[in-house]
Amino acid sequence: MHEEKNSSQTNITSITELFGEPQSRQDILETIKHSNVLHDWEGIRPDDREKILLFLEGRQGLQILSDKFFRKVFRPDDFPERIESLISEVLGESVKIVQILSREGTVISESGSQVIMDIVVKTESGAIVNVEMQRIGYYFPGERSSCYTSDLIMRQYSAVRAEKGPDFSYSDLKPVTLIVIMEKSTKEFISAAPEYIHRKITTYSSGINVANLDNVVYISLDTFKKRGYNKISNKLEAWLSFFTYEQPEEIISLVNSFPEFTALYKDIAEFRRKPEEVIGMFSEALRIMDHNTTKYMIEDLQRQYEEAVAKRDEAVAKRDEAETKLDETETKLGEAETKLDEAEMKLDEAVAERDEANAKIATKDKELAEKDREIAELKARLAQHKQ
Repeated sequence: MHEEKNSSQTNITSITELFGEPQSRQDILETIKHSNVLHDWEGIRPDDREKILLFLEGRQGLQILSDKFFRKVFRPDDFPERIESLISEVLGESVKIVQILSREGTVISESGSQVIMDIVVKTESGAIVNVEMQRIGYYFPGERSSCYTSDLIMRQYSAVRAEKGPDFSYSDLKPVTLIVIMEKSTKEFISAAPEYIHRKITTYSSGINVANLDNVVYISLDTFKKRGYNKISNKLEAWLSFFTYEQPEEIISLVNSFPEFTALYKDIAEFRRKPEEVIGMFSEALRIMDHNTTKYMIEDLQRQYEEAVAKRDEAVAKRDEAETKLDETETKLGEAETKLDEAEMKLDEAVAERDEANAKIATKDKELAEKDREIAELKARLAQHKQ
């Protein structure tokens, strides 16, 4: 809602005030060693294990971008005001939640997989909002978002039609909004930097005003982070900072400027008492992320393959076109060479005729010179006789 920085500030000076007293790494590792998540712990990458240990020790925050962490911290059934605040800031209007909807949607593939959403709520106006957290943005975001919003529209349609019966009207349907928050966004969004919020806008060439039910907002946290820390100017930026901050000084700065985040960080700190749960959720999140990364790579390879095939086909078409032009040129060249040969033959004939004519002229000149000589002799003899 673009409100200014909260004027009611706290004065937290240490991360301990949020996360409680630190614990020793040795005690934490001993607890993990004798827990039922030891196998999961050993399967986590060393750099991720270090992040978890720093959090469990109370020395650093932990991002909640995996859907399980996200749902546990937001808990819309217990704290609807949290998701209300986030959605309100993203949409730029006050939102009041009246119902938490099922996360499971329509079966969308032959294998029977379903649309599984992170948090789906119904607002006071009747609108439906789905908030999705993605560690890695998916390829084909527009196509995927269309599936999600279409599913939400059809779920609403079925419910409203069943409720209204013969009195049902399409005007009874309310907008649905999908908010996708990505830790690592795909190239479509990266190319739009420094813009980090992308709102779908539907218009018609004629300028007519026709209502559409589907709305989509993408948020690229990686682009947002590149803007730099300690530059929070409104509540929306505070929320996005909450999703990205891990270092103590960043967290302290945020809660001092926006005290309402203190409760969320204290909830996150509760996970420090349950290392097994943290490791279990983190391990599952990494498995999902690895699975998504694999899909991402497969889709990337598929895209590269399709692009390569398209470029090859384009190159083949251009080659065929060039060969056709070459054939046409060679044909024209052959015709030109034939005409040149004919012209050369005619030129040779003309040269021969010219040479023959020159020879005849030379002969006539010789004969004429002989006649001139004879005439000169006759004139001389005639002159002698007259004397």
